[in-house]
Amino acid sequence: MDIIINLIHYPVYTLGVGKRIGVWFQGCSIKCKGCMSKYTWKFDKKYVRDVNEVLREILSYPSKNITISGGEPFDQPKALEYLLKKLKLNGFKDILVYTGYEYEEIKDRYKDILKYIDVLISGRFVEGLETEYIWKGSDNQKMYIFNKKLEKIYNEYRKKKKNKHLQIVEKNSDIYILGIPYQKDIKEILDELM
Repeated sequence: MDIIINLIHYPVYTLGVGKRIGVWFQGCSIKCKGCMSKYTWKFDKKYVRDVNEVLREILSYPSKNITISGGEPFDQPKALEYLLKKLKLNGFKDILVYTGYEYEEIKDRYKDILKYIDVLISGRFVEGLETEYIWKGSDNQKMYIFNKKLEKIYNEYRKKKKNKHLQIVEKNSDIYILGIPYQKDIKEILDELM
């Protein structure tokens, strides 16, 4: 089965609790205005990989914590479900997934996918709706903690304010910003990198 992946990176410190693996899907049908990841919108064939190859790469890293973002992971539902199921079978204990869809839009349609997700951050990015809170791009986005074993630690983080920590990563001659800056800082950060 094919999956379209923009980036896999380890370690990631800025998108979830602790040191984790980060996976960014390629392709997004939502296309939020002001999104800092516009390069992940196109369903570009140059990023197509076999899902088992992606799984092997993920399993090669020394972590059982992962954050999946994009792009939009739920725009590739079959591949997302397959990958999440395999991650759970391989002992992953903290699977955090970002989606631009509202939880209400996906809770019935994708319940077979949601059962493999421990923490979901959902909602479209809304330009101009700044948030002070960690791991969110705009204030409307919501965190759902499905894994009760993770409730205590994620509830502590839910109240945390953003810090200015970002990771800048170079991979295959491309530069990536890992983390979620304040909206007011995005243009300045992107200008500095260009």
